[in-house]
Amino acid sequence: MVPLVGLSLLLVAASSMPVEEKGQKFTGPSEPSSTGAYEQIDVQIHEKQGIRFLDTRGGLVSTELSRIVNTTLSDKEARVLFAPTRKEQQQCPGCTKHGINGDLLIVYDVNRPSSWGDLQISHGYFVHYFAPTDLVRMPKNVVFIIDQSGSMHGRKIEQTRQALLKILGDIAEEDHFALITFDDRVQPWKKQLVKATANNLEAAQSFVRKIRDRGATDINAAVLEGVRMLNVFAETKKPNGSVSILILLTDGDPTSGVTNLDTIQANVREAIGRRYTLYCLGFGFDVNYEFLEKMALQNGGVARRIYPDSDADVQLQGFYEEVATPLLLDIQMSYTGVSNVTQTSFGHYYNGSEIIVAGRISDNDLETLTAAVKAHSKSNQVEYEEVSARTGDAIDSYIFNKYIQRLWAYLTVQQLLEKE
Repeated sequence: MVPLVGLSLLLVAASSMPVEEKGQKFTGPSEPSSTGAYEQIDVQIHEKQGIRFLDTRGGLVSTELSRIVNTTLSDKEARVLFAPTRKEQQQCPGCTKHGINGDLLIVYDVNRPSSWGDLQISHGYFVHYFAPTDLVRMPKNVVFIIDQSGSMHGRKIEQTRQALLKILGDIAEEDHFALITFDDRVQPWKKQLVKATANNLEAAQSFVRKIRDRGATDINAAVLEGVRMLNVFAETKKPNGSVSILILLTDGDPTSGVTNLDTIQANVREAIGRRYTLYCLGFGFDVNYEFLEKMALQNGGVARRIYPDSDADVQLQGFYEEVATPLLLDIQMSYTGVSNVTQTSFGHYYNGSEIIVAGRISDNDLETLTAAVKAHSKSNQVEYEEVSARTGDAIDSYIFNKYIQRLWAYLTVQQLLEKE
């Protein structure tokens, strides 16, 4: 038997309930199955709203093992089965005697009603799923901060170029962007952000193809330069109704300038000052991911790993879809008659994502729960109100008992960990 060591599973569900809790079944190492497989990943999903689409991505799908990933999809149920036989594990590209090393990403969405959200009450707890779609896209102002230090040699720098070409190919014409390369020196491609015209994008792609690894790594100076460029753009262009973000592409190992990780994080947090969002893409197995993830979370963003054994553009599909279409800024959510509520303020909302808020019903006499949402769209401030009646315990019948209470606990712990 060849064990599936190093194999990971990540599920992204832009749905009304997190995938871990709604009828999803996950099985890992086991005895030989009916297919002759010794190890398997078996994911089963049930959605009462109906499944709009489902897609599988990641390193396993981009190799010859993709034919082993078996997906079945009906109106309200889906199953993804990855069950290679011993022979397939031994003969697959990149497999060794130690097993398969790869990732499987499952992305799906549900059918959504025309309203902006869904408010549910059960067992003394509530959950509010907020996912509006009928909004005008907001333009983006993006600064790409690109590590070209010596530690990015080989596959990392190749994937960096590949990732940038993929992202530049997806930028909308109304967006503005800038490129900064850095090693022990920081070198902007242009002095300021430029509009994403066809000529500018073509020139930027030509510049990206010429990026070569060299020198040490000064992450602190590079990110601060990106913030400075966004500050200048905000002061001169006054881009009201747009979203400004920074995307750092690096292996996360500072060796020049300021090298203390806590100091870098503090400097970046102070410079950004909650005005912009920072996303970090970490390349390679030896990436200092904890450093990048903390720095991204401190500035309203997320971090993503780019694994060296699969194509960067495949791995980036999910990430860029998260930030490609901003719809709202400064979202504030409020509720009546509740307590112990999870996070209610959010810096931004992107198309295809979802905001989830949960809490306890503190007013025992409450018959209806009202949710009020205020946010800024491209052209004005928007307000939205959702009202839900107390419906007893029927909502839990198709999944697990006291589901909303468990979701509230999960979100509370998750957000406390992020703050820590």
